[in-house]
Amino acid sequence: MRKTFMIATASLVFALAACTKAERQDTAGDVKDAAQEVGDKAKEAANSPAVKEVGAEIKDAAGDAGQVIKDTAKGAAQGAREGAAKVEAESKDAPDHQDEKH
Repeated sequence: MRKTFMIATASLVFALAACTKAERQDTAGDVKDAAQEVGDKAKEAANSPAVKEVGAEIKDAAGDAGQVIKDTAKGAAQGAREGAAKVEAESKDAPDHQDEKH
């Protein structure tokens, strides 16, 4: 949206260069009014209950995803500890084989 606004503004600047001073002032006033209206509509949209509800849902989903990631990491760490303990126990039970050089 910002890029579109910048392109529109640049187009108006080029168009205004070819206009009389009175036409430029009228156009500048129209642009300011339009910018104010767009700003007001953006504020209305941002403060609308629907947008706030979507924001709350996104926040909840992010929290849920964070908890899943945390739980998964805990599970992986526990599995790694159990695996390491099993390998260590098996290595203690195995006969000690050392290569002897003759």
